[in-house]
Amino acid sequence: MDRVRQVGRLGWLAACGALAAALAGCDRTEAPPAGTPGARQAVVIAVTPYAGAAPAFVAHARGYFEREGLAVTVQQHGSGKEALDAVLEGRADVATVAELPVALAVVKGHPVTILATLSTQSDHAIVGRTDRGIWSADALRGKRIGVSAGTSGDFVLDVLLVRERLSRADVQVVDRKPRELADALARGEVDAIATWEPYVADARRRLGDRAAVFPSEGVYDSSFNLASLRGFVLQRGETARRLLAALLQAEELLKHDRAACEPIVAQALHKSPEEIRELLARSRFSMSLEQHLLVVLEDEGRWAMRHRMVDAGRAPNFLDAVYLDGLAAVKPRAVTIIH
Repeated sequence: MDRVRQVGRLGWLAACGALAAALAGCDRTEAPPAGTPGARQAVVIAVTPYAGAAPAFVAHARGYFEREGLAVTVQQHGSGKEALDAVLEGRADVATVAELPVALAVVKGHPVTILATLSTQSDHAIVGRTDRGIWSADALRGKRIGVSAGTSGDFVLDVLLVRERLSRADVQVVDRKPRELADALARGEVDAIATWEPYVADARRRLGDRAAVFPSEGVYDSSFNLASLRGFVLQRGETARRLLAALLQAEELLKHDRAACEPIVAQALHKSPEEIRELLARSRFSMSLEQHLLVVLEDEGRWAMRHRMVDAGRAPNFLDAVYLDGLAAVKPRAVTIIH
């Protein structure tokens, strides 16, 4: 009888052990610890052919995502707006994107959030044709200006027009996709374009001595960010942290061994190493979430509402459009947003 009780007690203990193991398994993190074997977390990143997205290209090529337990698929898109659209439509988890498409999406009511600013740069400009009489920015009055609606180039157009005491009513705006702008300018379909690198350089090269360039430096600095839907960071916070940890490794390589990164970015952007060297020099790579980002988002939100680009009754609280916990876990001093 005692032996039967002992066997029963052992079976009960074994069952408890199995239950405890099962419960422990339910509490595991969503990705295995870095450097350990096991299933990797699948993540789809929508990227843009832009030097400001270099940390994503470098992290993918150098295996930093895999080192953090992630299986990353890279989607190519022509602009940050298109990349963010992929996130909104559920075709990608995160996107590399300038802050303006994020501001527009948030004003429209989409639950978009910025995980981190990857880089900042002063590389937007208006490129005009001198053979159409555009020798100075104030000569844009009455001209046809190509722009990609809803992008940072769209915002820069207004900023530079204001500087010249002009408005949109003083010009003819022609909507074109980013990759179509240089062609439209070269063919004479428009008299000028408002865009960013590398499209600015493409337009200058194609026009040669007929190009007049009016840069945004000193007027507008764009930020290039990693963004997702809020549900992604709430449900997959550990994955978000691992993404940022991998991008931080890429940032360090960009800072300390730029030469090793140039071929990677050149391949991603289909540019020569010499062109990439110049483009990377215009970008400042330092992952952050700064108070200035909120100020810019608010400015752009008001701009979009004023021009009725979005239908919104009131401006949103853009503090809801930044995710602080992920970057605070991997680079705490880079988070300076007041919250």
